[in-house]
Amino acid sequence: MISSGIASSSTTASGATCIVDGSYDILYDVFLSFRGEDTRKSFADHLYTALKGIFRTFRDEEEIRMGEAIAPEISKAIKGSRVFIVIFSKNYADSKWCLNELKEIMECRRKTERKVYPIFYHVEPAHVRNQEGDYGTSFSLHEKNADEERIEKIKRWRAALLEAGNLKGVHVTMQYESRVIEDVIKEISKEMVPQPFIIGKLVGKESILKELIEFIKIQPEDVRMIGIYGENGIGKTAIAQAICNEISSQFEGFSFLANIRKVSKEYFGLQRLQEQLFRDILVLRGNREIIFHRGNNVIKQICCRKVLIILDDVDDLKQLQFLAGEHNWFGKGSRIIVTSIDEGILTGQRVELELYKIKKLEDPEGLSLFTQHAVIKGQPRCNIFALSQRAIEYCCGLPLALKVLGSFLRRKTSGHWERALDRLERNQGEFNEKNLEDVLRMSFKELRNYKDAFFDVACFFNGEHINFVTKILDGRGFSSKDGIQVLCDRCLLTISDQKLWMHNTIQEVGQEMVRQKNKTGDKRSRLWDHDDVLYVLRHDKGTEKIQGIFLDLSELEKEQRFSNDPFAKMTGLRVLKVFLGCKNVREENCKVRFSGDLELSVSDLRYLHWHGYPSDSFPLNFLKADDLLELHMRYSCLKHLTEDEGCFPKLTVLDLSHSRNLVKISNFSTMPKLEKLILEGCTSLLEIDSSIGHLDKLIFLNLNGCINLDSLPSGFCNLKSLETLIVSGCFRPEEVPVDLAGLQISGNLPENRTATSGSTSQVSLFGLCSLRELDLSECHLSDGVIPSDFWRLSSLERLNLSGNDFTVIPEGITQLSKLSVLQLGYCQRLLGIPNLPSTVQEVDAHGCSSLRTSSNFRDATTILWRIQNLAPNNEFCILVPGSGIPDWFGDRKMGCSVATEKLPPEWHQVNFLGFAVCFVFASEHEIPEHTPVVSCKINDFRFSYSFSCGRGENEFVESDHLWLAYQPRAQVENFHPYDWTQIKASFEVFGIGTRNKVKECAISLIYADR
Repeated sequence: MISSGIASSSTTASGATCIVDGSYDILYDVFLSFRGEDTRKSFADHLYTALKGIFRTFRDEEEIRMGEAIAPEISKAIKGSRVFIVIFSKNYADSKWCLNELKEIMECRRKTERKVYPIFYHVEPAHVRNQEGDYGTSFSLHEKNADEERIEKIKRWRAALLEAGNLKGVHVTMQYESRVIEDVIKEISKEMVPQPFIIGKLVGKESILKELIEFIKIQPEDVRMIGIYGENGIGKTAIAQAICNEISSQFEGFSFLANIRKVSKEYFGLQRLQEQLFRDILVLRGNREIIFHRGNNVIKQICCRKVLIILDDVDDLKQLQFLAGEHNWFGKGSRIIVTSIDEGILTGQRVELELYKIKKLEDPEGLSLFTQHAVIKGQPRCNIFALSQRAIEYCCGLPLALKVLGSFLRRKTSGHWERALDRLERNQGEFNEKNLEDVLRMSFKELRNYKDAFFDVACFFNGEHINFVTKILDGRGFSSKDGIQVLCDRCLLTISDQKLWMHNTIQEVGQEMVRQKNKTGDKRSRLWDHDDVLYVLRHDKGTEKIQGIFLDLSELEKEQRFSNDPFAKMTGLRVLKVFLGCKNVREENCKVRFSGDLELSVSDLRYLHWHGYPSDSFPLNFLKADDLLELHMRYSCLKHLTEDEGCFPKLTVLDLSHSRNLVKISNFSTMPKLEKLILEGCTSLLEIDSSIGHLDKLIFLNLNGCINLDSLPSGFCNLKSLETLIVSGCFRPEEVPVDLAGLQISGNLPENRTATSGSTSQVSLFGLCSLRELDLSECHLSDGVIPSDFWRLSSLERLNLSGNDFTVIPEGITQLSKLSVLQLGYCQRLLGIPNLPSTVQEVDAHGCSSLRTSSNFRDATTILWRIQNLAPNNEFCILVPGSGIPDWFGDRKMGCSVATEKLPPEWHQVNFLGFAVCFVFASEHEIPEHTPVVSCKINDFRFSYSFSCGRGENEFVESDHLWLAYQPRAQVENFHPYDWTQIKASFEVFGIGTRNKVKECAISLIYADR
């Protein structure tokens, strides 16, 4: 992993194999292959039921089978599975589909070394291996009248059966099938030891990896910081990922912060990296935002345990100081690993780092990596061996160069190889960056129609979400997905966590190719350097050749003023982004102004992002913005959107958040494809036009903080596609009508409705049939304002009612059959929590001071009954004021940890459901360090939840609170609980006051029959 013998053939779980539809590479834990007519309603079904409760399991449904060929979704599932279980039954070999499926499974095993676990269900393993018995009969039928093509396919089937039949598995004969299934689950669990990254086979010797692990020295209790450095393209990230896979399980928590150089330069980039570190270490559930108030104190607090932190691609000393400042931030035994191309960054850290330099690949390993990318299966290697040696010599062991050159030569003739190497070797000398640049340029020349995609990612979209990039790139005469796939195939691009990533060196070469078009910028196709952008705008040098401009406001030292038409001549402009980078700039300090009305050519414009847009109206010519897909104008000075100001037939995203002068929007009919509308913080907004009801594709609407919005239009409930609605804090107390959350409707009432107060009526939300998330917090709701049909929102999963004034929640809440999260924080008049749907997994009722005197929750027996009878397979947690741990908790103790007595051998039996834990903690009335988080550790298994800390996020009510949580057995199966002889639970609370606030805690093992 550390010297010349290590490189990786792939990236992370989401980028190992480029899948351009935005889905992850690893989609399933287990792929289950079986013959339906033999076992679908018996053994296979029982096994699938047991598996799906623990692992993400794919079961091939016969309904999607068409003909003999493997369906694309089956092939995708095979490539995206970690482990394969194949049930060989009597008639398995009868099915051509099953045999093709098996062939693809075994091919995947050979390429990725993933586990295949055979189950010989009432068949002899030898019959499978040698195609004897029933299997021999099946193949006799397959071979009858078979043509040459069929014979070749049968050979591959036989080879797959031979290979699979020789693997270790289980032979089912007369055993109890339930015990067989338990054994299978245990075996699969051993294979499912969580690994942060799914990477291909490392090219190099295992001894080198062992050498690095020895260098890191996990066992000593001291805190060690290790710096790994080497030139661009040497494979530092792949090495760091492999290290993480090897040793992360030996720490109490780990975090891998990738692409720090790129991310830290983005808006609040370092803060977002800090939040990711926080989430990773605490294993934080859910997607609730974490808001930090006190900087590095947070890192010191959560990292006081033994942790592994990997900071990848650091290029600034400030990044190290912010994320991993000193040894005393971390607990004993912690390891902090930093990768960088700059040795000086690592030696300049105040805290001493132990350095390790990554060397280039030696000849055998270099040849292996090159041929992996250059040679296709079945290609005669004798004809290209000498040419391969030339290629390796030219690349001098640099993994990036070997991969790019190999991918370029793949599927080409030996003559093509020779001509390409001749061109590269004309200026051959000692390897330097120019050699790599020449390799990249040669690969680029054959991109043909996809050169624009390469340049756009290099100049603008490195690190962006794949779905966003493909949307913006589409419509240029080629399929953007095909273009991105070609770039991945050429090793010019990778996909990780659904984001596109281009290696720094490749990006720099791409940008330099754009620069070489013209030194002053006016003839370049793309501008991203702020000096170049300012030159063009200041001297009116815009031309039709400019396709994109990105201007980082945080790079400007003073306010810039331009004429009213610096963009008028840019008739080819496709993307324009005026944004804030890593520095904080308030909208009132916006640094770009114009002398008059702005003229902007929009005929080809597809993406416009302008932070702090300075005009009170749209640019001229916006009526012609026919191709505009996304419009972002946060903190703009806009006052209104009317029909005569713009037409956006293709617009999908409109973000005008914090545009405090915006009064009215009345032109939704001009944007029929809108999917996302963000008006958060538009404090002057008085009215939204009824045309919003025609937005049948709208899925997200955020009106948070629109305090002067006193009504929503009558067409609002026609939003059939709306999934998320946020109206938090929209109404002032004196303006709240009797209707639900102030959602009074204006205009004429439907014939079947009658007014309840004056000229308004309660709005029916029942029409929002797709609504999954609804935020009505801080809307001053009182008893009786929620209409009965509110509880008919059949798709609702998350409901936030925090900070309201009701005393009871209607029993109708049980009708929300998909509700998962219920937030009730700071409903200080709330007297009780009603029965909840079995689907609910999280209830946050902190700060509900009236609950402390209510007996509704005191004994919590209803929760125990709920766990055992309604939802034994669902996670559950609830946070309420109080200090009484329920009586049914047997093991309890004062302090922050509790342990069971020695467990009996059969404690982890079939009727064991899971673990219930509970603790009481004291909070302090003070400004929180960050969004509060409660955390529990059960032996090696850790889970955490965050919760809002109160109105304004600025205080937490001083009182005792009780947190009760249940984790089903499926959540801990990966941690081998059947080997546990004792269980210890420990608890922590982060973000409110000083540490060690836990007063009492308890744990209970939950069984179905007790």
